[in-house]
Amino acid sequence: MSAMSDPSIPFSILAQFHREVIVPDMERIVGASERRLGDEMHTLHDASRVRFEGLEMESSAIEAGLHRVEGRLDSLVEHRELAAEVRGLDERLLHVEKRLDELVASQQRDALQTEVQKLRARMNVVEAQVAALQKPLP
Repeated sequence: MSAMSDPSIPFSILAQFHREVIVPDMERIVGASERRLGDEMHTLHDASRVRFEGLEMESSAIEAGLHRVEGRLDSLVEHRELAAEVRGLDERLLHVEKRLDELVASQQRDALQTEVQKLRARMNVVEAQVAALQKPLP
């Protein structure tokens, strides 16, 4: 067998080919992939940062809206409490008005009874005078 007829390539030639051709080509491919991956990571990072800033602004707006809603809710609770107090006062006022009407009616009844008693007394006097006038003269 001659050197020409042996199809195998010596290891030193393969190692040199690997160092000079394969390794630089792999470094180029890996480097390009790293750059592309880095670019994609930066793009994703920038997009994430922009989205996060948007979410922060939206969160702030939601929080401000929530504070307004809480304020309105507190106001509504106060209004309901006041409305309940007003209803209680209305009920008490109706009771007082009813009692006042009863007192006024009672006073009017008492006044009428007193007036009737005075009129009866006067009528008794008048009847006595009429009876005296109806007696024959001596």
